[in-house]
Amino acid sequence: MLGSKARYAGLGLSVLLSLSSAALAAGKGKPKTARRAPAASYRAHVQKWHTRLPDASAPLDASGRPKLVLEAINTGVRVELSADTDTGGFAEAERIRASEALRDAKKNRASAVNEKLLNLLYRLQRHFDAPAVRVVSAFRAGGRSEHARGTAADIVLPGVADSELAAHARSFGGGVGLYPTSGFVHVDVRSEPHYWVDSSGPGQKSKARRGPHPTPKKRGAKARPNPHGG
Repeated sequence: MLGSKARYAGLGLSVLLSLSSAALAAGKGKPKTARRAPAASYRAHVQKWHTRLPDASAPLDASGRPKLVLEAINTGVRVELSADTDTGGFAEAERIRASEALRDAKKNRASAVNEKLLNLLYRLQRHFDAPAVRVVSAFRAGGRSEHARGTAADIVLPGVADSELAAHARSFGGGVGLYPTSGFVHVDVRSEPHYWVDSSGPGQKSKARRGPHPTPKKRGAKARPNPHGG
């Protein structure tokens, strides 16, 4: 009798251990599913940023020149700015409107946007005949990056592949970073050309690596990875 009770007790313990192991295994599997969902959701957002609506085009000013259209993705702010020439040039009032649109939404702070950056964004929009420049991030308060100086923006052009946008942006010099996983292109107007590719996703540690420069380099100029991660 005692032997039977011992066997039943051992069997019960084995069942409990098996159930506990199964529960732990099931528990370990749930976080993996939860981590995959945001990634899929983010990819959907990225696809939406890049989608160009049929017949979409930039509005024209009184002279018939396309306006620079800035659409801040994180805030939904949209501004239409009139340029002085076909390559840019913006009145002070227009630059103020741009600075407000490109503000640091997290810290609710704005800073004067560099006019050379506005000119670059305008020339990129005009080259690809894009209806707007969609801005993932521009001014970011704090730090030493080009974003903190008001000289950089992470952008998307609807209907334009990021690789094509990055390739053309490099022809202007300055800094260009291609972020294929995060789904945007970094551009800035620093004095020397820098080019990098960063495969990290949103919120992940930078995986920037040096990229080739497809255009002839000026004497003494070197393409180097961004030392401050954009």
